[in-house]
Amino acid sequence: MKRKGFWKKWRLQILCVAGGFLLYGAIVGGGVPADDVSGGYLERGEYGEGATTYEFMVEGLTDEPLACQAEIPARRYTDAEAERIFGGILDALPDQILGENADLSRVERDLALPDSFEGGITAEWYSDTPELLDSYGVIQNGECPEEGASVWLTVELSDGTHQAERTYAVTVYPRTLTQAERLAAAVGEAIRRESDRSLTEPAVKLPETYEGRKLRYYQESGGYEAIPLLGVLLAVLFYVRDRSREEEERKRRRQQLQLDYADVVYQLMVFIGAGLTVPRAWERIVRNYEERRREGLVPERPAYEEMADARSQMQCGVPEGQAIAQFGQRCGLQPYLKLSSLLEQNRRTGTKNLTQLLHLEMESAWEQQKTVARRLGEEAGTKLMLPLLLLLLVVMVIIMVPAMMSMQ
Repeated sequence: MKRKGFWKKWRLQILCVAGGFLLYGAIVGGGVPADDVSGGYLERGEYGEGATTYEFMVEGLTDEPLACQAEIPARRYTDAEAERIFGGILDALPDQILGENADLSRVERDLALPDSFEGGITAEWYSDTPELLDSYGVIQNGECPEEGASVWLTVELSDGTHQAERTYAVTVYPRTLTQAERLAAAVGEAIRRESDRSLTEPAVKLPETYEGRKLRYYQESGGYEAIPLLGVLLAVLFYVRDRSREEEERKRRRQQLQLDYADVVYQLMVFIGAGLTVPRAWERIVRNYEERRREGLVPERPAYEEMADARSQMQCGVPEGQAIAQFGQRCGLQPYLKLSSLLEQNRRTGTKNLTQLLHLEMESAWEQQKTVARRLGEEAGTKLMLPLLLLLLVVMVIIMVPAMMSMQ
């Protein structure tokens, strides 16, 4: 039975450890080769990829295997392959860079100039007249004449080893504005004219209307889209905080109930031993607690508060046994359930040695109370570790900073 219990408790851990050793033995002892060095070859990366670093073991150089490392550059095009691929790209570029334009002979919208292509090929663009059309394909309206102007646009292709270039003739016209861009430019021009007219004034008046339309101005706010998300996050954090507080309160209540149990049993034993019945002893304990609470001698204790509730139930006509049983259920701890069961059994059977049973229960309760107190002391010591470590860090900084400054 003992061996079966050990296997049931530790079987998952044993299986994990055994599986790890078996897998290691199958790979190392069985001589399973690594995929990247099987067959005596190291595979290169594809075109445009970076170098690949391999780490592997070599046998035969010495008595023991040696660890080696090799960096293998990516695959490169041959001269013929580079010429064929570059030629295909350069032939297709006039159609690819048009963007919203119909033809390079009349460019009124910005061009779409790619900076890379499939296969690790990069592109650099150059304009001989960047004041009309820059190297990013953007038309500069301020310098472009209405009748258009010719621009030579050059592209250089490279794969790191081979290069190719070609120049394209482009006729650039002033960039065509959309309706929204035209209206925005018109308002901006009106503001500029008003600014030039009122240079001596402390502020510039914005136009109130344009082409019969009433205008309203505001600055677009940015970054506020995250506010709803922050609200959700705060709601979650508050929920977690409340749950944490509730759990902490339940934990504190359990600890207080555990600490008060021995005292409750002791008082019951004393009063019942003095000849009082259980209800009278119960009433006396609750009354003493309430008097000490009024005088401020003791804080609120959950065990005595539950006893006061049970006393109120008895005064309202609830049977003694039912009130005491509900008291143990509300406390929710095994010792209190045992106590309520013991008192209920005494009420039904008239057990004469109740005082002796309470005495035995009190001794057990004192041991439990010492265990709880010891655990609370250990937890308090653990919580003090962080402040002590921070204090140590501050002391080290205070000592080391002057020493380091004096060394300079």
